[in-house]
Amino acid sequence: MIEILQRVGFFPRACVWELTLACNLRCKHCGSIAGSKRPDELSLDECMRVAGELVELGCRRITLSGGEPTMYPGWHEVGRRLVELGARVNLISNGLTWSTKHIDQAQKAGLCGAAFSIDGFEKEHDEFRAPGSFVKVVRAIDLSVAAGLPVAVNTTINRINQGQLKSLRQFLMDHRVFAWQLQFATATGNMGQHKDMVSPPEDLLWLVPQIAELCRINCPEFKVYPSDDIGYFGNPEPDLRDADTALPFWLGCRAGCQVIGIESGGDVKGCLSLPSSMLGEARFVEGNVRQKSLREIWNRADAFAYNRLFKEAQLGGFCRVCRYRDVCRGGCSWATYAQGGGGNENCFYCQVVKHRRFELLAEEPTDDEIRYFHGRAPGAASAAGGQP
Repeated sequence: MIEILQRVGFFPRACVWELTLACNLRCKHCGSIAGSKRPDELSLDECMRVAGELVELGCRRITLSGGEPTMYPGWHEVGRRLVELGARVNLISNGLTWSTKHIDQAQKAGLCGAAFSIDGFEKEHDEFRAPGSFVKVVRAIDLSVAAGLPVAVNTTINRINQGQLKSLRQFLMDHRVFAWQLQFATATGNMGQHKDMVSPPEDLLWLVPQIAELCRINCPEFKVYPSDDIGYFGNPEPDLRDADTALPFWLGCRAGCQVIGIESGGDVKGCLSLPSSMLGEARFVEGNVRQKSLREIWNRADAFAYNRLFKEAQLGGFCRVCRYRDVCRGGCSWATYAQGGGGNENCFYCQVVKHRRFELLAEEPTDDEIRYFHGRAPGAASAAGGQP
């Protein structure tokens, strides 16, 4: 698959831009370890320059993020500049201090909407984030919808909220949210200190089909969008991907191929979720916009090598023998990193083979795949497990 992307050409279709690492929450699952602003965050003038370079590269979908992006004084001015240049821009906030002033700034800037984080109902959300935060984010949603600003919601699925997805869908529809993005909690950043809250890999056997079911009942008023760490392959797969795509299955991580992330200090990564200085990592940082232009960083011959120059020898664990390895390339790069880089067990197909749930596949696994977990090819699938 990477050969096809190489022929098409690499350009950043989408960007998540961390305007500041400052945040008024200390969420248990924060991969960025947000809280205090970086000591060297880009000035407003620098952000305006980078905005021009980003759109000039062809980027047309940009999310302003953080930390808490509204703690960056000129967030709406950056948004307005990007919109003037022709980009579609939204913002993701925790909603803690969201007000009618923020709504007015977002609308005057031309933002297409705001996204807020809800991680379960009140008890579960507040345990994940802070006491009282659920009531405040729901108020932020209602204020925005009433003012005509479209609202989306992001939910991080974890052990304490994973049984609430169907109920949460109805709750969000009742509050006139139009889109819902789901992702799994990943044991990096702050979540590395709360690994007991991460959903165990075997729960994918019922969680992924349930998410696929939620996608099947999408309607014009409300749509579910699984993140790139959910899947891959097996019977639920087509429902997890965009309905209008010509190839309705996972096509591999797009970090550094069609996706770019910019940190508030100017460091550039293939995906904002990938670790960097806050976790003592440097391997995913491709350059800094203070030292080189965004175009120079993006077009460097050996940039984003983990994806653009992918070789199957990079894979470990079950991924090394998986029949989809050349297409999937190990799934979400962030999830693979969080598991030590030796393979990605947060993969539906991997768990199906491991637990012999072959009825969840269109065709039986290969002998190599079965041998990886079981030493021999079993004659039949085991008894079906189920949702707790």
